Amino acid sequence: MPLSFPRIALSPRRLRRLVPLAAPLALLAVAACSSDEKEAPYIERPVEQIYSEAGNAIDRGEYQKAALLFGAVEQQHPYSTWAMRAELMAAYAYYQANKYEEAIGSLDRFISLHPGNPNVAYAYYLKGLCYYEQISDVRRDQTPTVQSLKALEEVIRRFPTSPYARDAKLKIDLTRDHLAGKEMDIGRYYQSVGLNLAAMKRFRQVVDQYQSTSHVPEALHRLVEVYLSLGMLDEARKAAAVLGYNYPGSDWYQNTYDLVKDLPKPRVIPVNLTAQPADMPAATPAAGPRAGAPVAAPEGQTAPAVDKPDAKPADLKAPDQKTTDQKADDKGEKPRQESKDRGFLGWLFGD
Repeated sequence: MPLSFPRIALSPRRLRRLVPLAAPLALLAVAACSSDEKEAPYIERPVEQIYSEAGNAIDRGEYQKAALLFGAVEQQHPYSTWAMRAELMAAYAYYQANKYEEAIGSLDRFISLHPGNPNVAYAYYLKGLCYYEQISDVRRDQTPTVQSLKALEEVIRRFPTSPYARDAKLKIDLTRDHLAGKEMDIGRYYQSVGLNLAAMKRFRQVVDQYQSTSHVPEALHRLVEVYLSLGMLDEARKAAAVLGYNYPGSDWYQNTYDLVKDLPKPRVIPVNLTAQPADMPAATPAAGPRAGAPVAAPEGQTAPAVDKPDAKPADLKAPDQKTTDQKADDKGEKPRQESKDRGFLGWLFGD
């Protein structure tokens, strides 16, 4: 006897409730069908073909694509001779694409895995460039500047004769000048709000640590201003003297001269070197002949004869009395030019 099932009559109201469930059920059915399908098989490509394609991408300026292709060389052929080159080329492609973090990561991996590779000098240099390109305005964070300085100094320390050392030195000078500019910017701010001690610390740091930068004349001038604000007149004179001796033609020296020219001269206390304390008795000269006096020979002995030297031996010449400028003319050298404000420098120290 066949089984019979009761019929379920769906009213229009029930159908409207089931319609929203139809779409999710259809998606589940499609996902189940797709999961049964097999994934596309992995096909290994020849290493020469991938490397050549990556090089062509660099020539076309497609650096992001080139970096991915060089990464594929390393993934598919990790033990080939092309893999080592691909690591470095991937870092270069990331650098050209302004992906500096990815480039630094690739370079660090290359340096750690291949420290004896002939191209490791270039890896250190390129790492320094990645930080160097991230240097921003002095008002912003200078962490990339410090990291760039360390990386470029590492190039010179490890590879002083490499072709990258010369450019690294030039960039080090620019980097140090940038760091000095940052210190000056902070010092000016402290000085503007009246924090003279904090400003003095920043300006002194520029003078002590960044002596070869272009910010030293201004730093010395600012130090004179800060010292005068703190009432440290002697320190102000010394800073002005250093500025006048090393940078006599700078505008900052003229400004400094206007600040200190009306200062009172430093007080010089005369010292009597022959005076003795009141409670100390005068020294009694020792008995016996004075120094240089002739001494009589003991009884029964004859004093040895001593030949007196000539007043001026013939083989000795009188010292050259030429001035420094005359000696310089004899040698063909340019005589040293005295500072135009030499009298001012002497006045600073009470000469």
